[in-house]
Amino acid sequence: MTARGITAPVTGRALPAEGFRLAQTSGRFDVATVLEVLNGRLAAYQVGGFLSPETCERITRNFWASAHRRPRYGDGQDGVEAYLLGASHIDKSTEEYLTDVERTATAVTALYAGAADPIAGFRANLAAHGVLAGARAARYGGRCAGDSKAVCWNNAGEYLLLPHDDLAQLSDPLQAGFEIQRVRRVMAVNAYPRVADGCGQIKLWNVEPDAAARDRLGLTYSGFPYPPQLLDGHPSVVVPLRTGDLCVINGNLVHAVLGQGAATARDRLLLTCFTGVNDHGELLWWT
Repeated sequence: MTARGITAPVTGRALPAEGFRLAQTSGRFDVATVLEVLNGRLAAYQVGGFLSPETCERITRNFWASAHRRPRYGDGQDGVEAYLLGASHIDKSTEEYLTDVERTATAVTALYAGAADPIAGFRANLAAHGVLAGARAARYGGRCAGDSKAVCWNNAGEYLLLPHDDLAQLSDPLQAGFEIQRVRRVMAVNAYPRVADGCGQIKLWNVEPDAAARDRLGLTYSGFPYPPQLLDGHPSVVVPLRTGDLCVINGNLVHAVLGQGAATARDRLLLTCFTGVNDHGELLWWT
């Protein structure tokens, strides 16, 4: 939870102006541009039309037909803030997370039945270029992290998902010994089988929060949520997402998912995993 009455702005490192921007291409992704995001030199990279219309339609249908899709209860329509398929490491011990990975593995595989898996395809294509020492799921005690998860946010209002960063959560003492805790930069890999027009866009602010800011706000192990008003002094950029897009983002930066107030559409479907490079130059992934 955030501390009440905090008015000091979020402090931290910022990218140079030339790096705090959105790169955009269509179809196939450019490896060099992905590496700019992965290495923390670029804010985000959007690839239009990465998923075919047929893939988008099939995965969306599979998600809503799955008996393994589950609600995450919170501040959303009918008390549900999101629907998820797959495992999330957030707010869990490593053992709990990996057990959830194993429990949901068959359902995640079924999500891609009759379609290509765009997240796995992206990682394989990136690794095939030989710019990394390898690519694999993060491990703990001989068990492997999840490959991907699917999320449909069910909130209404200004934000479908409030401002947050993806690095703070890696330091949670519940996950001591999990090798993701040695990652220093996070790149989120996101693919979108369904995005409603004008809704569900990503907003990034040019600040990587420092330990003092997280401590002030009570977000040391979560990085969620940063009060939007405390980000007003930082430059921002919005990613204009469309159905079929791939987007990789610098997860160390504060970012959020925008809504449209009461008119927010709740059929945005996200496929995602987190990635980062370990001390040996390997690309690790987890969910």
